[in-house]
Amino acid sequence: MEIKELKKEKNVASVEVIVTRKEIDAERDHAVDELSSQVTVKGFRQGKAPKAIAEQHLNQEKVTDHVLNHLLSEAVSKTLSEYKYSLLGRPVLESVDTKGETEWKFSLSFPLYPEVILGDYQKMIKSAKKSTKAKKETITDKDPDSARRANLDSTYQTLLKGIEVDIPSSVVEEEVSYSLERLTSQAKSLNLTMDKYLQAINRTMDQVKEEYRKSALESLKLDFILLEIAKKEGIEATQKEIEDLAKSAGIPENQHRRLNSLIQRRKTVDFLSTL
Repeated sequence: MEIKELKKEKNVASVEVIVTRKEIDAERDHAVDELSSQVTVKGFRQGKAPKAIAEQHLNQEKVTDHVLNHLLSEAVSKTLSEYKYSLLGRPVLESVDTKGETEWKFSLSFPLYPEVILGDYQKMIKSAKKSTKAKKETITDKDPDSARRANLDSTYQTLLKGIEVDIPSSVVEEEVSYSLERLTSQAKSLNLTMDKYLQAINRTMDQVKEEYRKSALESLKLDFILLEIAKKEGIEATQKEIEDLAKSAGIPENQHRRLNSLIQRRKTVDFLSTL
């Protein structure tokens, strides 16, 4: 199996994979062995028919799919090992050619973790706050909570505008798909079809997707920016903080790891609010 990186830009690596006929045939033999054990041939117990006979009763498209899936899995593992990619989301199969007599070719794209260059982000935030100081003071007098929310929102928007973070489109689309699944469940819970639900909220599907896409992109960017700020400033969650939160929320010990990033993010946000 030959793997060649074609290009790497905007945190997406594109690779071409070439599989020889010898490798294809070997994988096909494995596929036939595996699938034959699930086939029942008249006159034989399930999985007990001779391989040559069982193979005649196999769906050849299913065999090819099985072979391709195994080869793709191997290609992903080999690519990650060879190129040391830091994978952000699921690899995407961009194209496949299984018609060659001597080899198969397919191309994959790998969404990678973005590099975040903060620059002088503190100066950026302080400058933005200074330009809106009068407005902020007016809000503070009336509603301190609203002032804090407005302050944080302003800080978030300043970070999003001032710091470039390239998020692979496939990762954003994954988030959009999850949001659409939740929307579908919400519509079903109200005994509405998706069309009726969209009519009720006065949106088209394209509008909903675009809203989800924008929200997902901003959320992902902000997560990486906050993570990088936490690294830069040495902001971490202590074991006691994790245990205290887990106890108050009734979270079992096997789920404590996910609390680390939650606490780290909260402490980073608190830090930003003091700038």
